[in-house]
Amino acid sequence: MTQKSNSSAGGTILVVDDQRLVCEGIRGMLEAVGFSVLTAESGRTGMTLFRRHASAIRAVLLDLRLPGENTSEVFDAMRHLRPDVPIILITGTPEEMAREELARPGLSGFLQKPFDVATAIRIIRATLQMAPPARDTEGSPAA
Repeated sequence: MTQKSNSSAGGTILVVDDQRLVCEGIRGMLEAVGFSVLTAESGRTGMTLFRRHASAIRAVLLDLRLPGENTSEVFDAMRHLRPDVPIILITGTPEEMAREELARPGLSGFLQKPFDVATAIRIIRATLQMAPPARDTEGSPAA
């Protein structure tokens, strides 16, 4: 399932996780603090949304394990399109093991499942504050 909320005060966050309840929970949490949210339950759907909304997306929350898919390839494809977009890894795997599994430069943050609302919001906001200004797919500042 793919959904976009109508709240946009904090910008748009793309959540890619194969578990619908995780997507729904994160969406509700982020909408409550002013973000617009796109959700995808597969890497393929996540990439479709990422391409379609590349200039609007401020950050991506990407699950480490997407059944039948290679998360590293999804990560690399997103980085290729928007090297500036922060990508935060979400997983139940301990951080050190997860970072080894997705050994990619440019990983912006990490959220260990299960996480509480305050921790998730703090990490997302801190990551966004450290990110360079958003660029569109042509390299110009995003509108």
